[in-house]
Amino acid sequence: MTDWARFLPLSNRDRADDGGVSRDRSPAVASLLSAIAAVLDARPDLLAAPTLRPEVTVDAAVRELLSELGAPWWRRWARGVGALESPRPEVAAFADDALASALHARAAALAGPERRASIHDLRATVVLALELNAAHGAAIVVDPLLCGAVALDLALRSRLPERAVVTARSLVATDGEWRVGRGPELPAPGGAIVLFLAGRADVPPEDSAH
Repeated sequence: MTDWARFLPLSNRDRADDGGVSRDRSPAVASLLSAIAAVLDARPDLLAAPTLRPEVTVDAAVRELLSELGAPWWRRWARGVGALESPRPEVAAFADDALASALHARAAALAGPERRASIHDLRATVVLALELNAAHGAAIVVDPLLCGAVALDLALRSRLPERAVVTARSLVATDGEWRVGRGPELPAPGGAIVLFLAGRADVPPEDSAH
C-alpha cells in the first residue's frame, strides 16, 4: 500500500492549525455553486463556450455537475459506463436560462441542517470553477485548502498518465501548504495542479519564481 497519508493536505500543518477544518463539505460546495451561478447570471453567453475539454461546452458541464451532485456512487458509475442517461433527464430538460437558477437552488438546499456534500461533490464543483477561471477568466475564488483536498482525492483515483507523474514528482502548491506525490518537487499553483490531476490540463510548468 502506498503511503499517501504522508501527502494529506493538512499533514504537515500544526494540529492547532486544523481547528477550523470541517468534514462537512456543504458550505464550501454551496459557496462555489453560488459563485458559478453568479458568473452565468452575468455572462449567459458562456453557456455556449467550450470548457478545457474542447468537445464539452459550459452548458454541458453545468448539466453534468447538476446531475452529479448528491448522486450515490453506483449512479455515477452507471452513468459513466452508459447504463444511465447523462445528464439526468430532468436536468437535460432545463432551459438554458434556468441553469443558473438551478445552481442557486442547489446551493440553497445545501444550507439545510440535514444536508451533507461529499468529496465527490466538492471535486466536481471545484474542477468546474477552476475550468471557468482558466478558460474564461471567471475569477471565482477557490480556497487553497479545498484545492488540496480535491488534489489528494484526484491523485488517489487518477488515470495512468497523471499517476505516473505523482509517483515521480511531488506537486507542491505555491499558494497553499499542501503537496501530492513523491520525488523531486514541482512547485505550481494549486489550481493548476488540480486541473492536471483532473485531466483538464497538461503537467503544470514549474513555478520558478517561487
